[in-house]
Amino acid sequence: MRKTLLTALAAAVLVVLLASAQGTAALLRAESQLTPGTITTGKLALQAGNGNSSSTDFVFADLSTKPLVPGGYLQAPLTISNTGTVYLNFSLAGAISAPSSPTPADTALASAVDLTIHAVADTAACQPDALTPGPALYQGKLSPTASFSPRHLAAQGASSEQTLCVRISLPSGTDSSAAGGKLKLVLSWRGDQA
Repeated sequence: MRKTLLTALAAAVLVVLLASAQGTAALLRAESQLTPGTITTGKLALQAGNGNSSSTDFVFADLSTKPLVPGGYLQAPLTISNTGTVYLNFSLAGAISAPSSPTPADTALASAVDLTIHAVADTAACQPDALTPGPALYQGKLSPTASFSPRHLAAQGASSEQTLCVRISLPSGTDSSAAGGKLKLVLSWRGDQA
């Protein structure tokens, strides 16, 4: 009887072990209807101009009103505008002289000239005789890597423009090799979504 009882217990333990090792599988699924949302995009558009007209390839003719002499400077206002639909940050992304066929005098003048870009309240603050038009954003030589810290512009509206005063100056001791040289100032700008 004892042997039968042990055999029955062993069989019962074996059945429990086999039952617990099998496990179960279940497929769970949940579904729901979603209403698709609307995705809208904005437009980044940065333009330069003189307050009367602007474009993405603005010809800055206001700066070339008279000859540049050693110890002198020329300056003119330039307006940077956000004509897009989203806020943006803009910055200078290079300043070079790019005459079509540069002469040695053109090259000497481009390396001698100093560029200063000031932030001003309006175009009136950048008259030809204004000595210190505003805080300098950039001051240095012409360079393809010339830059200043990004400035914020709102999307089309009251604060979507920044007036800058662009000044080029020629140091007093400039070498005579720059005499007769021509400067074709090309300023590049970068705009990034804010």
